[in-house]
Amino acid sequence: MLATVVGVTWTRPIIGPDNCVYRDKRFLGRATTDQTVILVDQSEALTETHRRFALNFVKDYVADDSKFAVRSRIALFTFSKVTFESRNGSGLRPSSDLCRPPSRGNDLYENNRKITKDFYQRFLIPVTAALEESLTTEVGEQSPILETLQLISRSQEIDDGGRKTLILVSDMLQHTGAFNHYGPRRGYEDFWRSGFAADVKADFRDWNVIVIYLRRYHDRQLQHAAHIDFWQRYFHEAGAKITRWAGVD
Repeated sequence: MLATVVGVTWTRPIIGPDNCVYRDKRFLGRATTDQTVILVDQSEALTETHRRFALNFVKDYVADDSKFAVRSRIALFTFSKVTFESRNGSGLRPSSDLCRPPSRGNDLYENNRKITKDFYQRFLIPVTAALEESLTTEVGEQSPILETLQLISRSQEIDDGGRKTLILVSDMLQHTGAFNHYGPRRGYEDFWRSGFAADVKADFRDWNVIVIYLRRYHDRQLQHAAHIDFWQRYFHEAGAKITRWAGVD
């Protein structure tokens, strides 16, 4: 009997400067991967407790292989009134956009020290720096949360395919001329009847959503059970699944 030897060829993945896997050597198209979007509301200054919680939450998240696998993509967006003031349309662009390289390798045949060093220098440090900057910037006046969520759900910056997770850092107090949570008509039924709901309809089907809910001392009378119910109904209608709602004082 003649033995048949089958050769298996392993092709090294094409890794771009953003640590992502690409389909081509010109880095024109990323390979399908899981994606996490961090969305930071810059309408009002965060307290030190708010900043510390958000920063530690994201650092723990991206270092956890079970939540954020190697080569998954994370894109950081910020929003405020400035997002919608550009004459060329929305100014919603990621301020940081990287994939997660491995944080450790195989001791038998890989340089573990170099892999760990690259993880910190090419990923964790720049992601953390961008997030810290976003959490210390305050623009004020308006908070177009609903408008921004619609843009994110339709954004061409977010690739098709893979699991999608949204981490939203906000007090969730919508405040624009079209609809706001500071007025007397701020319930979900008011929102739905206003017609504005149709204008900002979003599609978050197959998205998981994590809300880091920043409680404001001076707005406690607005951040109650009905306010949380508003957003739970909103995300349900948009097809999303809220996997965590983390209130931070």
